[in-house]
Amino acid sequence: MKNDDAIKVLSNELLKGAKMLSTHCSKCGCPLFEKDGKIYCPICEKLKNKETIEKGENEKEIKNEIERKKSEINEILDLNKVVMDKINYLVMKLKEEDEVSRIREIAEAIYVLIKLKKKIE
Repeated sequence: MKNDDAIKVLSNELLKGAKMLSTHCSKCGCPLFEKDGKIYCPICEKLKNKETIEKGENEKEIKNEIERKKSEINEILDLNKVVMDKINYLVMKLKEEDEVSRIREIAEAIYVLIKLKKKIE
């Protein structure tokens, strides 16, 4: 943290009614403050709050990524089900078909769906 930024933080604490103490923070060397019976270092506290906010943002990003992955998996599962339903439908049609050209069309369609199924798995 820059010196000017630190001075702004310290002066804001004074404006909020905090009392500057003669003791200093062992981590950053800043004067400690007291307010409502709590003794604290405003610089370290601000950095700690910033880390907490950043951590919260990272957790949100991770949760969003997990939700996105779940959605993708569900879409793949849905697609897999649709493909299987179509294969089953075409197999039933193939059993009933006697015309050679239609048998060939159905078989080609089944072949394409099976290749698609293997790709999505």
